[in-house]
Amino acid sequence: MPRSARRFYGVLLAAASLAACAGTPIVERLDERAGMTLTSAREPLVFARTDPRYSRSARDYLYVGPFETNRQGVREYYLWVGVATTLDRGFVAAPQELPRTLYVTVEGEPIELELKPLDDLVRRTIDVPIYATAVKLQAELAARVTLQQLQRLATAAIDEVSVATLGGRSPRAYGLWTGGRALPDFVAAVER
Repeated sequence: MPRSARRFYGVLLAAASLAACAGTPIVERLDERAGMTLTSAREPLVFARTDPRYSRSARDYLYVGPFETNRQGVREYYLWVGVATTLDRGFVAAPQELPRTLYVTVEGEPIELELKPLDDLVRRTIDVPIYATAVKLQAELAARVTLQQLQRLATAAIDEVSVATLGGRSPRAYGLWTGGRALPDFVAAVER
């Protein structure tokens, strides 16, 4: 085979390998100092809530995505929750309290997940975010879950989530904005 043909096939093979990696539904990162591999979906689900009193286009956002930590075969599962807003909180709108409980309804049954600051649950030594977001995050929270809970969430059509704060107010609902495949794709990938 001529050298130019071998070079062409080598480039073609490299391009195919990169395309295959780009199509994978998960992202894996090695945190060497913490001794763990962190696996997440490529993109989180994005939930939004408008408050027409302040703006018809500015919104509060909840980014929700699954992730797994693997420390030498010991796997733990979490739902990551990023809190963000495009409202001028503190000037036009009241400051937003951080959610402490996430509610998801699956087949008519509510699932209640306690949220804690991400750094309290998972000790990471890398500065790479678990999920990239379009809106700057105010806070990163997480809830510890089981693989069975993730499997259940992955089979549900989740079009809304609610959050409650410590203040005791009634939960606030957020409607699905984008990312409906994040949970099923993640669960399918980690079950292999």
